Order: sequence, then C-alpha cells, then structure tokens
Amino acid sequence: MRKSLFLLVFLFSAFLLAGCAENKREPEGYNVLTEADIADQDITLTFVVRSGVISTALTDLVAEFKTLYPRITIEVEALSGSYDLIRSTTMMDINSENAPDLVIGYPDHFAEYYSAGALVDLQYFIDDEEVGYTEAELGDFLDSYLKENRGFNAVYPEDLYGLPFNKSTEVLIYNRTFFEGLYGAAWEDQIPETWAEINTVGADILTRVAAGEADDIFVESIDPITRVTTYLKVSDFINDNPELPNDFVPFGYDSSDNAFITLIRQFGAAYTERVDVEHGYVRFNNAETIAALNYFKGLTDAGVFGNAATFGLDYCSDAVKQIKCVMTVGSTAGVGYNADTTSQYDYELGVSPIPYYTADKKFVIQQGTNIGMINQNTDEEKLAAWLFLKFLMEPAKTAQFAMATGGYLPVRESAYASAAYAEYLTNPTDDKKDFSKAANVALNDYIEKEYIFFVDDAFVGSAEIRSEAGAIFDAIIVNNENIQNRITQAYNTLKPFVE
Repeated sequence: MRKSLFLLVFLFSAFLLAGCAENKREPEGYNVLTEADIADQDITLTFVVRSGVISTALTDLVAEFKTLYPRITIEVEALSGSYDLIRSTTMMDINSENAPDLVIGYPDHFAEYYSAGALVDLQYFIDDEEVGYTEAELGDFLDSYLKENRGFNAVYPEDLYGLPFNKSTEVLIYNRTFFEGLYGAAWEDQIPETWAEINTVGADILTRVAAGEADDIFVESIDPITRVTTYLKVSDFINDNPELPNDFVPFGYDSSDNAFITLIRQFGAAYTERVDVEHGYVRFNNAETIAALNYFKGLTDAGVFGNAATFGLDYCSDAVKQIKCVMTVGSTAGVGYNADTTSQYDYELGVSPIPYYTADKKFVIQQGTNIGMINQNTDEEKLAAWLFLKFLMEPAKTAQFAMATGGYLPVRESAYASAAYAEYLTNPTDDKKDFSKAANVALNDYIEKEYIFFVDDAFVGSAEIRSEAGAIFDAIIVNNENIQNRITQAYNTLKPFVE
C-alpha cells in the first residue's frame, strides 16, 4: 500500500513538473538570449531622452557601461522640448528603422506604444534566471513606481512593460529671503500649509508690498563710485487702480495640467476612469471639480493665486526670478530653475510640502518618466538594451543619476540608504542645496505629514485628456471663463472618452 502511494505521489509530482514545463511562458516574437550569445557582436542602441539635465547626467553612466560591455554602444538621442515631443516622435518612428531601442515616457505614452504593438513585455527578461532579477532585487524597487508599469496586458496584468527612471513629485518653493525680509524672525510661521493660509498670507503680502515694506529687500544695483545701493521697488508691481490686475502675484502654480489634476483630487473629485489600457473615460464633470475651480478662481480674483500664463510666461520660475512671485508649486526636478543663479537679484530659496485643502486629502502627484523598450529590433539588440536598462537600475546608479540631475529621486529603496545619497541629503554641495531640500521634503516631510502620492491609471487618450485639463485651468484662472461652460466644452472636445 505504501509502495503504491509512493508511486502515485511520484507520478503526480512528475505530471506537475511536466505541466509546469509545458506551461512555461515564452516571449512572443523573440527570445531572451544569454550574454554569451552576444559576446562577440558589436551592437549599437538608441536611447531617446529629454535634453538637459537628463541627457547630461547620462554621459558618465553611458561611459561606465561601455567599460563593462565594450562592444555595446549607447547613442543617447536628446530631444529638446516637452515629453510630448518624445511621444509624438516615437509614435511616428515606431514602424520605421528610426525606432529607438529604449525611450523614456509617462504611463499614458506607454499606453499608446502598447496599443501600437510596439512595447516589449520586460517580464520575460525580469524572470530569466541568468539576466533577470531575483525576488529580493525586484522587491527593492519602490512599489508605487512599479505599479505605473503594470496593467497593460489583460491576461498578465502584473507584467512590467517598463521600469522607473527619473521620478519626481511637486513641492512648494518659496523665496526665503523675501519672507525673512518681510516678517523677520517669525518668517517661518508665514509659510502656508493649506490653501486657506495661501489666501490669508497672500493677502497680507499684497498689503505689505503695496505699502513698500518689501522695497528694501532686493538689491538692484550698487553705484561703483558712490556705493549708493538701489533696491528693487516691489511696490511698483502693484497697480494703483484696483480694477487692474497686479504684476505681482504672491503664488503661482507652475503646471496647469498638474494643478487641475491635483487640486480637484484634493476636493474629492474624480478625474478619469480606466477600463483597460485601450479604453477610459473622463469623469471630472462633477460638483467637486466645480467647487475646486470656484475656490481657486476666488483666490485668483483676490490677487493671491495665478499660474505661468497669469504672468504671460511659460514658467512660474521666471516670475520668481523677477520677484513678481514669491511662492510656486513646481517639480522637485525643476527647483533649480527658481534659483537666483540666472536672476538679477540675490535670494535664497526654501522648500516645503504643497498646500492642501483638508487634512484627509493631502494629495500630491507622483510624476516623472519610466524606461520602455521598443520592439522593432533584433533579439541581440533587445538583450543589450535590457543589460543597459538593468545597469541604470542598480542602486548605486539610480542614486548617482538622482544626485547628478538634482531633483529626481532614486527608484530603489537601498539607494536611499547608501552613504553617498545620505551625504547628499544632509550635507549637499552648494550647487545641490536647493535640490537636496526638495528631496528631503519628498522623502521625509511627505511621509511624516501623511501626504498621499497618487498617479492616475493611464490608457490610450490619457495624454490628450491631460492636455485639455491644463487648458481648462488656464481658461478659468487667466481668461475668466465660465466654469461649467468650459467643462462642457472640454467634454465636447473629448467625445471619444465620454461614456
């Protein structure tokens, strides 16, 4: 009896093993090779990124990778302009010989690549015993970052179609020199934590600026002979006619897209709803959205709130440098654009969490791009691209990239614990001080103050909806358009996404 039972168990186990072998998933259309398969081949890859700090920070990393894999050449193609330019260029090149091997992009961009059949499922590389990740290594990635890259494949929703790269969030950036000059030793008490405080502090700032209390803070020039100092008269930015808008507005939200998406969420409003990667709907025609937009329209009418278009500029950072704005919400990656290095005036920046409306909805957006692999290449090129992607994901390398770019954040938990990154957070070099402040807010203040990071599930069309959301915000904040009429207009524009 025992012998028969043993034989039965043995045969059942053999059946299970055979079944597992038969059901082992194989990638469709390509094979995951070994490093030995490409050891004697010269391979050139194209990696499309945004020009500026990202492409610059990649220079040393690409050179270091070349020392490890001398026969693999990484050509970084840096595009000037927005991330949408990368998306549109990649979509045009997908079915041509110009298609990149690797590309950075937002989840909604990847949804379009996936829909076009051009995005490689990285799970086959991740699961490979030779070139993949162990369970512990994959668990070292911040889970919220990985989540952005899942949900593409309805059959295998946990498969990763990208890996996180240059991640960031938003923070409140303020002119510390202005606050110290206006409020003295009690200046820190005036840094707003809520939108209601933006209203009260902003109104007080306007009164004080109009009274000339900020007219001796910023040096405009010093006569080389008489040594007489001339100060910027900030009061000149306040119009005598109360019917006219001021050139000085205490607060500006840099991204209209992010403002709309974040602020309506802070009021409890729905934004979009994803059905699957191919389909989704707009959901922001609701009472909460209208309440949020009415609230911030009220702050605008009070002269304390604006955005880049309020100043006739592309970015609020330019208004900050002109001392026409002393508080702005912007990306941790863009903090440096607000610094005085390219301003006529000397000042120091401060960084703190973005304001919230109610304590139970402290939402702050999770942003930044991921890296995906485009499938218009050979098996050999795919493996080489994976090896480079995996190299960039090493804890030391993601920390190195984050520190080199400034305001971007490492994507693996162990990177935060590294000695180099700890030094960056506590004792940064002068050129990284503002970025370090922003990173500390993202990594410490937001956790301690129980902020909620969020990112909306992406689908084909998310990028179009996001663009329209920014246009709505501009229309209401800058052009004083009727809120309900503008939302109705947006729904007409976005008809394919209206249920």
